[in-house]
Amino acid sequence: MDILVRRYTPDLAEDWATVLRCAKNGLFLFERDFVEYHGERFVEMSAIAYSDGVPVAFLPAAIDTRSAQVTSHPGLTFGGVVLRREVRGDVAIEIIEAMLAALREWGATTVTIKLLPQVFAGYPAAELDYVLWRRGFELVRRDLSSILPLQGALPFNSSKNQSVKKASKAGLSVTEAGVGDFHALLEAVLLQQHDVAPVHSKAELEMLSSRFPSQIFVRATYQGDQLLAGALVFNYQHVWHTQYLACSSEGRNLGALDLVVSELKNEATAADVRYLSFGTSSDAAGRVLNDGLLWQKESYGARSLTHDFMHGSL
Repeated sequence: MDILVRRYTPDLAEDWATVLRCAKNGLFLFERDFVEYHGERFVEMSAIAYSDGVPVAFLPAAIDTRSAQVTSHPGLTFGGVVLRREVRGDVAIEIIEAMLAALREWGATTVTIKLLPQVFAGYPAAELDYVLWRRGFELVRRDLSSILPLQGALPFNSSKNQSVKKASKAGLSVTEAGVGDFHALLEAVLLQQHDVAPVHSKAELEMLSSRFPSQIFVRATYQGDQLLAGALVFNYQHVWHTQYLACSSEGRNLGALDLVVSELKNEATAADVRYLSFGTSSDAAGRVLNDGLLWQKESYGARSLTHDFMHGSL
């Protein structure tokens, strides 16, 4: 078996897409149109691996040229090596080792990898976790995230159920909404409650949703023309992730967001989605837990998993 690792350039886009189409741990976040929406913000150092001339894996990554540190990927929620489904464990390990060696040859001295939690993989894909552990990589960050299994799910707690009933009694219903309208609500809520801005700008979200109309969508509830609450969802096929949740003060009084989550859960279940993800509730590299935020997510029946970041020398 001959393994070749090449540094990604645009002429390899089709090979990258071929791997992703056949991947056991691929997400639409790893499509080049998503990876590259950051423009010139990062210095590309992605790698693509070939086995006997066939593209079998890639690593989305960027390098900080000042520190020679590679991160997979600084602009994405997740990183790591994406592997074609048919690649066996021993071959996958050899490929991963070759990719790390290539990063070193290209000038990197250290690497940080945001591991994909296994629940997000469509098929078992823990070879990278094993390789990094065996090489002595250090766990440098562990975020606590919440996820709701949709088969045999725990029910909403009593206060959430009452809130959903209140919203329904008020005549609210859940519908699609535009990304721009949702972003305006999100921006206002974050500014009022936390004095911060959303990670994504309105222009970025609108651009991404236009590129990925089936993977990025909003579910929301209105009172007349007023948007009360909504969820911006990333569709990872067997996992739907609530990238953003937002609710106005009027919406909180009416239970609007709880109705949105309830209907989103029903929609995902009907679509044979396996999990509904609510994201992390921790800060300061995972060492500070937002208890109130975690309580809210667990009130919907969600429970915890970890999102790990590994760092090591090359």
